This record gives sequence, C-alpha cells and structure tokens, in this order.
Amino acid sequence: MFKRHITDSYLFAKAAARGIPLSPSFVASEVFPYNPSLKHWFPSNLIPTKEVVTKRFVFDSTTLAFLKTKPVSSNSKQTPLPLYGPTRVEVITALVWKAAAKAASAVKPFGPQSPHVLLSLVDIRKRASPPLPNESIGNLCVKAIGKCYPNKQPDLSTLLGEIRESKAAINSDHVESLKGAKGHKALDEMNNLLNGMEEGRCLFATSLLNSGIYETDFGWGKPIWHYYMNPGSPGVVALTDVLTGGGVEAIVSLSREEMKIFERDPEILCYTTLNPSSLQFFN
Repeated sequence: MFKRHITDSYLFAKAAARGIPLSPSFVASEVFPYNPSLKHWFPSNLIPTKEVVTKRFVFDSTTLAFLKTKPVSSNSKQTPLPLYGPTRVEVITALVWKAAAKAASAVKPFGPQSPHVLLSLVDIRKRASPPLPNESIGNLCVKAIGKCYPNKQPDLSTLLGEIRESKAAINSDHVESLKGAKGHKALDEMNNLLNGMEEGRCLFATSLLNSGIYETDFGWGKPIWHYYMNPGSPGVVALTDVLTGGGVEAIVSLSREEMKIFERDPEILCYTTLNPSSLQFFN
C-alpha cells in the first residue's frame, strides 16, 4: 500500500515533468467492487495503548550479501517454495520479525500455541489472472499471513520459509477468491483473525525498495534521503533504500518496552547500525 503511494507519486511526477500522457486504469473498481459495510481494516484491539518508539536500523550492502546466503527452509508440504536465495526484503523482514517476536515474548510471554503473526503487504496486480494493468488505480494490496511460535525459538531459515510460503499463497486462485462477494467474505475473515490478536502479537511489514523516489526531481532537486513516517502504530517495519551503496533502512516501530529489548538483540546489534546520520550516504 505504502509503496504504491510512493511509486504512483514518482510516475506522475516524472510524467508531468516530461509531458508524458497519463493513462490510468480504473478496471479494479469493477473487479473488486466497494462494499461500505466492511469494517475498518485496523481493529481497535491493535490500536496502541502504550507509547510507540520508532528507530532506524541500517543494513549495509556487505551485510546484506552475507545474509542472502542463508538457506530458506520449511516443513510445509502445501506450497512448493521457489529455490532461489532470499531477497533483501525477505532476509531483513525475517531478521526483524525474529527479534520483534522475541521482544514481544519477553514483555509478555506467549503460550505454547500462541503465534506471533507477520502481515506482509503484497501487490496483486501481477498475481491476478489475467494480470491487472500496472497503471490500475486502487489499493490493490493484500496481506500475506505468516506465523511463528516464539516458544519454539524459530531460526532465520524457518522464518524465511514462512515468509516465502505466505507470499506464494497469494496466487491467481487467491486473487480470484477476493472478487465480488467472495472477497467481502475473505476480508471479514481477515478482520476476525486480527480481532483475535493482542497488542504486541503482530508485525506489519511493507517495502518501499526500488520505488524510484531518488530519481524524482520535485522541482528543488532530487532527494538525498526519504523517510517512512509511521502515524503511531506499533509493530511496524518499513524498508527503504539508502541513496548510495546498496544499503537498506529498516524503520521499526514498537512499544517502548519492546524496543528496549529489540535494539539489544544480538543479531540486530551484529547486522545493523542504529540511527546513523543520513548525510553519510550522500556523496
């Protein structure tokens, strides 16, 4: 959702500057009709009741190259996993999820069957059959649902497999199930899942990587740094590019109690730099 806002802004700014005619597509409103009876997607039980802290954790390109050598494993037989190595998005999301789940469990222990849930936003334009035009107007993203159980202390490879499986499940059949009245039922089921969650038991993940914003001239020059502004929601990680060097910023929002534990996690300390100056990436 957030990436599409950035990408759409980039494309429209580029088109306006170069005089390129715009041809937006509104077909999505026919495929996925609006239903005013649907509840708001963010349930009240996940609205923060504690102070939310946001910090930047930067992964440099050397660290990312090492992390991308990690294997992807899974015990599930339902969804065959692609065999390629983990992407930047997958490996950073898995590492942040692992540390966030441990922090949440330390603040309030999980039961043996209590999951920590990862919700990853997935663009469905290319996953539909036939694919929807890239110029389709609309919030054409759905949430891939991954689960881990902190009591079982899952390793990074297992979490990578869970992330990949959850996204692989967003296929053409899944997109078909979201159309018309069927889609309204699917969204209700998602709301029911979230309504059963406790605060601190869920992490929302989104990626703004490759959005093209650093190539956009807004009239005063191209930006040297951009930032994802969280409106105050806990349990959120947003990934953004750094200007040079191939690094990635993970902008993480957690409750103050969880953040104190998260930022001291050994893997977070090993693989990231906390809140570096953005000017160091500008040559």
